[in-house]
Amino acid sequence: MNKIGWKKAVNACGLLVVVYLLYVIAGGILSVTLRTPPEPVERALTFKETSEQVTLLEYGLASFGARMNIIEEAEETLDVAYFYMEQGESVQLHYAYVLAAADRGVNVRYLLDGLFHGVRGDDRDVLRAFNAHPNIELKLYEPVWSVVLAPWRVNNRMHDKILIADDQFAVTGGRNIGDLYYERGNVESSYSFDRDIMLINQEGQEDGLISDMQAYYTELFDSDYSQSQNNRTLFSWEQTRAEEKLEALRAVYEEHQHEEADREQVAQITDWIDQSVEINGGFHTHNSIERGFKQPYIWSDLLTLANQAEEELFVQSPWVIPNRHMRQHLEAVDLSVGQAKVLTNGKSTNSNIFAQAGTENRKDFFIESFADYYEFQPKGSSLHMKTLVVDNQISAVGAYNFDARSTWLSTESMLVIDSEELAEQIMNEAEASYLNRSVRFDPSVDKVPGEHTEVKEAALWERLLVPVMRPFAWVLESLL
Repeated sequence: MNKIGWKKAVNACGLLVVVYLLYVIAGGILSVTLRTPPEPVERALTFKETSEQVTLLEYGLASFGARMNIIEEAEETLDVAYFYMEQGESVQLHYAYVLAAADRGVNVRYLLDGLFHGVRGDDRDVLRAFNAHPNIELKLYEPVWSVVLAPWRVNNRMHDKILIADDQFAVTGGRNIGDLYYERGNVESSYSFDRDIMLINQEGQEDGLISDMQAYYTELFDSDYSQSQNNRTLFSWEQTRAEEKLEALRAVYEEHQHEEADREQVAQITDWIDQSVEINGGFHTHNSIERGFKQPYIWSDLLTLANQAEEELFVQSPWVIPNRHMRQHLEAVDLSVGQAKVLTNGKSTNSNIFAQAGTENRKDFFIESFADYYEFQPKGSSLHMKTLVVDNQISAVGAYNFDARSTWLSTESMLVIDSEELAEQIMNEAEASYLNRSVRFDPSVDKVPGEHTEVKEAALWERLLVPVMRPFAWVLESLL
């Protein structure tokens, strides 16, 4: 090919790239930002009576131990769904325990988000290893290849965090799998404070909250967006690496079992049962499962719960970015509650700089309206829990963030529990561990530090970058 021919080819490729980028922008961004999402749905909140009990998992190591105990208890079925797998020892232990369950005959369904699952590099051998196991069915929700030709699918993310063993135990909340969520090596290392709850079905209730969670999981797992993975295209070297990974994970499991046997105190499933409290009633709420805008069932239910608050309303989220439609919904709700508190991250603690820019854009909405607005202060750590507590009686805990993405775009789920004891535990933790280490923004006196708050200045790069990002966060608010 001569020089002119090469130039034409390069120009043609450049044109194709530009056309594709415009296609991506139109499909992945404009298709959301220029459209009006569905309105909240009026739904009667039906609290199901149940004999199940609930345990608060507030601390990282305890929450991880509870997950391992639940996986060990599984006898017939194990359902796993996570948005993201971080790196670290906890991830390998998680894989090892899931594999051990499959080895002893448990039927495992394993679902990860197709874009943000975090299974990269050497960990891809885990996918190959799980695919090779006869008792594990692995799926990716809206995987990369499905997004390339249809960029509007990029917004259809699986954001749930669910673990269910048989019909006996279930955990849901804000934690993904990764060392960031479970153990802090020292005060200088990054750490994400989070919150999970465990459901326990000791009496074998057949139609309880765990059953509702399992029904939702099955709907999610069997949807057209959850794509089965297989090893048909494996080269021989890939098959070898998959087999080596299986053996390596079995060795990790055996080593951890020996370590546990040598320890004097090791948490057992009975410990979580002993810590559990009774439930007066509850329900499992989740968004619809579809591409594009979903029916905002969680947002609808949370608005109804907030409207019913008489004495106290508490909201905790990593960031709070109500877009124009959400703000209109909040203004339309009668929030004549005695006291309302909103707790989120500040510039020095938020690990998501773009989300923090969105929060900065909307913090005045809370400061100047119905709620006391708090920002968490300690550097090197952040808040990742998603919680609503009404009148120290009703608690909603799950994966839903206070933003437009969780309201209309991602799959989300939450457990709503009527239990004064659980609500009291959550509020005690919130006051002692987070509100007391936060600043309250007052319209008249600016920042009011909590009792144990040392006000932290954000790093220079955060102070410079957040204002730069704010206009972009404003434009893309419906995607945050």
